[in-house]
Amino acid sequence: MEYNNKPLTLSIVIPAYNEERYIKKCLDSIKKQTIMPDEVILVDNNCTDRTIDIASKYDFVHIVTESKQGMANARNKGFSVAHSDIIGRIDVDAQLTPTWVEVVLKTFRNPSVAAITGPGVTSTTPIIRGRQIFPSLRTAIWSKLYLLISSSVMRLTVLWGANMAIRKSTWDLVKESVCSDDKLVHEDQDISILIAGKGLRSVVVPGLDIRTDGTTYFFWPKFKEYFLRSFKTIDYHKKLGTLDNPEAIRISTVRSVFVISLSLIPAIFFIIASFLFFYIPEQFLKIDRLFR
Repeated sequence: MEYNNKPLTLSIVIPAYNEERYIKKCLDSIKKQTIMPDEVILVDNNCTDRTIDIASKYDFVHIVTESKQGMANARNKGFSVAHSDIIGRIDVDAQLTPTWVEVVLKTFRNPSVAAITGPGVTSTTPIIRGRQIFPSLRTAIWSKLYLLISSSVMRLTVLWGANMAIRKSTWDLVKESVCSDDKLVHEDQDISILIAGKGLRSVVVPGLDIRTDGTTYFFWPKFKEYFLRSFKTIDYHKKLGTLDNPEAIRISTVRSVFVISLSLIPAIFFIIASFLFFYIPEQFLKIDRLFR
C-alpha cells in the first residue's frame, strides 16, 4: 500500500485494564492478519490481573504503561508513542477480521480521508452467572444502528473507539484539544467532533469489521450512563464552539432528521431490551450477573 510513493505504516493501539478474559483472542486475531501491522501497542492502564502476562508472550506486542486511570488517558498514551503514519485503535474484546489491516491501509491511500471506522458483530444476549445466553445469536445491527444514530444526532461522522483508525497527522492537529475526563465525554465521540471541527473527513468503511463482546449493551446502568454521556459530549463541545468553524464537515439537517426518523423504532426497542435484560435477572429472578 502506498501513499505519495511511500508505503504507509500502521500502529494498532489497545488500551487495557484487567482484560485477561479477552486479550488472547484479540492478539491472535492480529497475528492472523493478511498484512501485519508495523507496530502493536498495548497500554497497561493499571492492570492487576494476567492481562500483561498473557500479552508479553506475543513478540510483536510493545507494552507501555499509563498510570492515570481512564480510557482517554490510555488512548492518548498509546497514540503519543505510536510511530506509524496511521494509528489504529481497538478495544481488547475486539477480534479483527483477517483483512482488517489491509482494508485500513487501502482506505488511507485516499489523501482526503483523515479517520475511519467500521461496525462490529456483537452478542445479542447478556451474560448471566458467567455464561453467555444463546451465544450463537450475534449481529452487526446494533453497532450499525449506533453509528447511524450518533452520527445523525451530532450531524457528523462518529468514530467508534472499538474499531477505528486515524492519520498520525490528524492526531497531531487535535491532541492538545482532546478531553481526558471519561465522565464528561465519550473519548471517541470527543475526537470525532474535533476532527469534524477541523474540516477533516471521517468515513465509515464497509469491510472494516470486528467481532466484539457487546454485553455492555445489556448492562442497563452502564448503557444508561453511556447514553446520557453522549449528550454531555455534545453540550461540552457546544460550549467550546468546536463546530463553529465554517469549514467544519457536517451532515445535512435533512439527512439527519430522515435517518433519526427511520431509526427511532429500533432504537427505542434496543433501549427497552437493555433495561429488561438487566432488570429481569437482577430483580425478578435474583440472579447475580457478571459484567466486564
